[in-house]
Amino acid sequence: SNTGAELDLAKVAAASREELDWVQKQCIYKKVPAEQARAAGKVPITMKWVDRNKCNLDRPNYRSRIVCREIKRSKNADYIPEHASFSAMPPLEALKMLLSLMVTLRTSKRNRKPLKLRLLDISRAHFYGHAQREIFVTLPEGDQEEGMVGLLLKSMYGTRDAAHIWQQSYTDVLLAAGFKRSAAWPAIFFHERLEARLLVHGDDFVILGDDAAQEFVEKALREKYDLRVDGSIGVGEAKQEFCVLNRLVRFDERSGTIFYEPDPRHAEILLKDLGMETCKPVKSPNEKLTAEALAKRLELDVVDPHRISQYRSLTMRAAFLAQDRPDLSETVKCLARKMQGPTEADFGDLKRLARYLKGNMRMVQKFTPQKFSNVVSVHADSDFAGCLLTRKSTTGLVCYYGRHTLRHSSNLQSTVSLSSGESEYYALVKAVASGMATQELLRSWGINVNLQVYTDSAAALGTCNRLGLGKSRHIQTRYLWIQEKLAERSFELIKIDTKLNTADICTKALASEAAERHLKAMGFEVVQGRSSIAKAVV
Repeated sequence: SNTGAELDLAKVAAASREELDWVQKQCIYKKVPAEQARAAGKVPITMKWVDRNKCNLDRPNYRSRIVCREIKRSKNADYIPEHASFSAMPPLEALKMLLSLMVTLRTSKRNRKPLKLRLLDISRAHFYGHAQREIFVTLPEGDQEEGMVGLLLKSMYGTRDAAHIWQQSYTDVLLAAGFKRSAAWPAIFFHERLEARLLVHGDDFVILGDDAAQEFVEKALREKYDLRVDGSIGVGEAKQEFCVLNRLVRFDERSGTIFYEPDPRHAEILLKDLGMETCKPVKSPNEKLTAEALAKRLELDVVDPHRISQYRSLTMRAAFLAQDRPDLSETVKCLARKMQGPTEADFGDLKRLARYLKGNMRMVQKFTPQKFSNVVSVHADSDFAGCLLTRKSTTGLVCYYGRHTLRHSSNLQSTVSLSSGESEYYALVKAVASGMATQELLRSWGINVNLQVYTDSAAALGTCNRLGLGKSRHIQTRYLWIQEKLAERSFELIKIDTKLNTADICTKALASEAAERHLKAMGFEVVQGRSSIAKAVV
């Protein structure tokens, strides 16, 4: 279960009965003699029940799903092209962009009605598409019959092409309703007349639009799917908060501000698994490593397999938080590099992060009302030769729409730079690419913006403004495309003071005062207490 607690068998049985009744009503499969499967040379795929409680113990939401076990099946498996084994997903910044647009645009141009953000959940999404292969399955418990198997008429959870079939299904519905699909992200849609902006993540639909647009989308989807409204925020809505993609979103109608944060349970579980729930907090998530300390670390042995698994699990929990918390980005990057064979020193770094989280459990991002912006800006920075072992540099990026932070990242550069100017140039290459992707995201939603890229390196500015390699003949020509884009005025390159470059927080360990200054400029703040919609850790 999601809570980690034991499930109530009576509630599981009721949920299983409801699921089986629905499957039979929708004719997901038909019963055929087992000889038909043998004649086709196919072994029926086994099915199993997956039971879970998706909410808290005090607010139970039991779900039971019948699932095929084709994913792990290798023998006698049908050939599936790679593209047909998954469905497209929007980037995380698309969700943040919708939050930003809600408080930026505020009303629709068509009728000046307030914009609202709504979350729709399609029930049993993977059961709606028609089966595109001949698939035989064993009959589920509760519907078994001697000598009979099931022949799928529709797709089912656990079949390898179920996600792709589901994507085709909802795409056909939205296109028929007048939506246009993004060329860059097939899960992004825009209805120009209704000014409805929509993203699809699995079976979740997030829609930004006025009441008329929301009603139109909901009606179009209800004609084919069973769905429920899992949350709606905006002027006049009853409950101004919801949980989407394990992120908590709350709208303050009085100030017009949206508050966004990752699920705090990951920080709580990290502390609990390390036995550090009563530890003393620290002000920074990591410390700068010295050459002497590195030499001692290289002499340490790898921990036992059980602790390796623990290290990997907890590091990935921190990585989930780091997607929405720039204060953790560079630290998690360093922890993830040691996942193959962590030592006691690496566990020490993980515990240092846990102590930081103890004092900063919740980092909330604020999307405050702002005037319409026609600019996407990206701050780029690098830490030259920051890795003492490989002498590779780190690229840090922060992408904004107006004042709102959409994306941040911390990545180790794949190429060893010979100078700080070269490492800053590589950071600019990544920044321009990231900014152009955000431009395309907004363009898909009917908004054209300019791109501005900021750097604090005069040397990188010089490399970008010239054409060709110059004296830096070792730089691969694949990195020179931004020179051409800059010459074509596809983006604007601007020098920024080092103290104002917020990407600095994603490149190295900073003093707590500098980190707090950057976080404030990015719209983040530490809050105490617990969110009313956060799920509890059992």
